[in-house]
Amino acid sequence: MYKLTLILKYLRRKLGPMFAALAVMLCTLMVICVISVMGGFLDMLRVSASQLTGDVTVRSSITGFAHYEELVDRLSTRPEVEAVSPVIEMFGMVNIGGETKGVRIMGIDPATFSCIVPYEQTLHWDAEDLAKSMSLLSIGEIGKPPSFDPHAMGMTLDAFGANEKTQGLPSMVIGIEVNPYQSRDEQGQYDFLNSAVPAPATLTLLPLTERGAPAEMGPVYAKTIIVNEFKSGLYEVDQGQVFVHFDVLQKLLDMDREEGDIFDPQSGDKLPGKSIRPARATEVLVAGKDGYTLAQVRAAVSEEVNAFASAHLDVFPPRVFTWEEIHAQFISAVENEKGMVTFLFAIIGMVAVVMVGTTLYMTVLEKTRDIGVLRAVGASQAGIIGMYLGYGLAVGTVGAIAGLIGGTLVVTRINDIQYWLAHYLGVSMHFAWCATGVGLLGWIIGGIIGFKRRRFLKYAFVYAVLSGAAGLIVAWVALLVMPDLGPRLNEMIRFEMWNPQLYYFDRIPDTVKFSDALFIVLGAIAASAVGALIPAIIAAEQDPVESLRYE
Repeated sequence: MYKLTLILKYLRRKLGPMFAALAVMLCTLMVICVISVMGGFLDMLRVSASQLTGDVTVRSSITGFAHYEELVDRLSTRPEVEAVSPVIEMFGMVNIGGETKGVRIMGIDPATFSCIVPYEQTLHWDAEDLAKSMSLLSIGEIGKPPSFDPHAMGMTLDAFGANEKTQGLPSMVIGIEVNPYQSRDEQGQYDFLNSAVPAPATLTLLPLTERGAPAEMGPVYAKTIIVNEFKSGLYEVDQGQVFVHFDVLQKLLDMDREEGDIFDPQSGDKLPGKSIRPARATEVLVAGKDGYTLAQVRAAVSEEVNAFASAHLDVFPPRVFTWEEIHAQFISAVENEKGMVTFLFAIIGMVAVVMVGTTLYMTVLEKTRDIGVLRAVGASQAGIIGMYLGYGLAVGTVGAIAGLIGGTLVVTRINDIQYWLAHYLGVSMHFAWCATGVGLLGWIIGGIIGFKRRRFLKYAFVYAVLSGAAGLIVAWVALLVMPDLGPRLNEMIRFEMWNPQLYYFDRIPDTVKFSDALFIVLGAIAASAVGALIPAIIAAEQDPVESLRYE
């Protein structure tokens, strides 16, 4: 019982433990903020990456593989598979408004592709955006594009619309950063008035034979109409990828099914029958069914791919990848960065251990006689160690809980803090300067008056508070008299720790994981106990007689 009584007494009456608890609080807050933000970025990256390719991808070379329809049928019968969609992926160039850019062109079937990935959710514009923008346009200044029908252009969630060949041209959806005229504002948002909808664009492709040689037709130039822009959440994808319909890209690349006559190589006579060149696809995307792990889905797909390869020995066997394997290099880099930053901040967090150890050591020196009295009345060495370990645990618990509360508040409001620092820091500093400057002047005047009347602290405090309040009023009046002062201050004095115009994501992650927070809090409490261990042992090993003689 004496242990708890003394611990509570030391916590209430000593200032040193409060500083130690403050150090633990700051270290806990710091680590929670770092892990939450870095972990949030990693989670956002993993979610975005998984939504780009589905669960499992069957991938061939850039020339594609034949008989993919059979593989699609095989995979569709598996109980582990929810949906299957063939895809063609090819590198090429797109020309928009006179600017040419290298892109990755994906041919997809929107109906099946949307069952694999949340494709419709990535489409950035809808008919409402179009209607709002058109209401702002002056026909005399800009005018509407000729024959422009937003529904026919695919402004609904179906990016390719009911009329796939709008105005006689294939439809195309581009990454929002592929558009050379599009850019993010300070809040990371895009403006439809800068969109490429419904601008024409030209695709340049180089068809390849199944063996990888350039096709006889040479480069292909295809005019298209941009019907929408997509925003996946990954800047690298949004700046270098476009979508066209699977059938359109397959035909442009000469990868569609073709039937031809058979001729005798010697006589040149036409022979009975037809030569058939099977259609090709470069990838087959697979979505796993709920209840099955990613490993189980991969195993099922691998089994069917092996059976497919055995049945078609003339086809180079495609390989099977999970979305984690496809994006492993990028995700691993972010994971390593998170681990490195966490390790560095954990080292900084050792300050809490040192602070707790120093505080308790000074307490041991100060309370040497008390320790001697406790030993003299029967307290054991284990009891003394337990008391000081409990003291360290109490300091660590108070600091860790305060750090948890503070860290949670900072992380959950971090985007508001970022916005305030970027837009209102100047005005806030203006009020702070006025209040501090006038308050300091009042403190000096009050101190002089109080010194003469032998009440320095009272007069200095009262005059400082009243002068500070007067300074706030002066700052407010200055903003009213000079309306442009506030915007100028906010422009000159600002701190932008996160620029939505530059980074991958337009928001800072603002979620605290319970498991991570619990681990950090327990670690802070354990670190405090470690810091208290050495002073506790020193206190327990003191000689009771010498302790009673201590001055």
